[in-house]
Amino acid sequence: MRSPYEALTLAFGDATVPYLYGTDCAAALAGAVLDRLGDLDAILFVADDRVRGHADAVAAELARRVRVERVQVEAAERHKTLPTVQHLLEAAVAGRLTRRSAVAAMGGGTVGNIAGLAAALLFRGTRLVHLPTTPVAAFDATVSLKQGVNLSAGKNLAGTYFVPALIACDLAWLSTVPRTDLLTGLAEMVKNVLVAAPGLEPKLTRALEGLDADPDRRAALRALLEIGVEAKAPYVAADPREQGAALIFEYGHTAGHAIEFVSGGRIGHGEAVAWGMLVAAEVARRRHGLAAGDVAAHHRLVSLLGLPDAAVRLRDLDRDAIRAVLAKDNKRGYGPCAPGEVLMVLLDTAGRAVPGPPGGPPLVPVPVPVVMDAFETVALNALESV
Repeated sequence: MRSPYEALTLAFGDATVPYLYGTDCAAALAGAVLDRLGDLDAILFVADDRVRGHADAVAAELARRVRVERVQVEAAERHKTLPTVQHLLEAAVAGRLTRRSAVAAMGGGTVGNIAGLAAALLFRGTRLVHLPTTPVAAFDATVSLKQGVNLSAGKNLAGTYFVPALIACDLAWLSTVPRTDLLTGLAEMVKNVLVAAPGLEPKLTRALEGLDADPDRRAALRALLEIGVEAKAPYVAADPREQGAALIFEYGHTAGHAIEFVSGGRIGHGEAVAWGMLVAAEVARRRHGLAAGDVAAHHRLVSLLGLPDAAVRLRDLDRDAIRAVLAKDNKRGYGPCAPGEVLMVLLDTAGRAVPGPPGGPPLVPVPVPVVMDAFETVALNALESV
């Protein structure tokens, strides 16, 4: 009998991780999780409270064969912190988890990061299962070993690298994501195409347009997953800690993280990264000769995300706060960078990053005033340009 789901294998250096995916196959995926983990005595099931319906069904399937300790979390940026991680660790110990147990993270990228860091710390490493329910989690965040949380100074300043035991995604979970959240979350796919696979732009465009044309979004979501994996997998296979060539996937995140953090979560991650890519394109146009056609490609693809008016979204952000977050960006230290500069991934053409120092990662120092000038250009003109 044909399997209700498909399987691919992600490589992270010498480690390999199964990725199971399909549509309307949640029960089969739950069974596969248990079969593949083998000797298992309990699961700490960490779920975003916004996907309670999906989570209830998966947890019930798991509970048929193993003890499940559930923890609901609010997947808000303000809870992506070490105290939340400690809450999960305390729940794991109170729930009598052991070294034969596992942590399952069901939700978007925020839940995956919180639970992923908890799994890495619990007993110095407990098996981790990702059950992504958003496009940014399914197509990008889980194709990475990075687990991180925020500190008061900025995003993802505390974390580690941790190999999950398994990733499993029912694309039907993603089909229930509100359209606005779905499109802004797909900013990461736009990023992957711009930095690593410009030849996939037609496929990405068809998929994004298909989200509206296809009632259940099955074909579009499957195509988007394929794009995410095809663009990113070769890089993380060769550079699993994303400290060399794979740092290109930080594109748009320097300004994007600052925008997201200073907004207090009002501007979500995907939307912030979209604005951050436009900022990066403007910086590259001014300093590295990024061609007008490549800048136009940024605006063309970002326009498909249905973002709100840049002037409205970015107008009231505290500029001094943005400068302060840029000064503490977590890429500092990867290469030479003066106090008044920030390291950025920039493109000199679509699919090719501006090289960093010889033998170093693709990061170049940019004076903070240049970044802020580019930010103001995007804030004033992005809507008209798009």
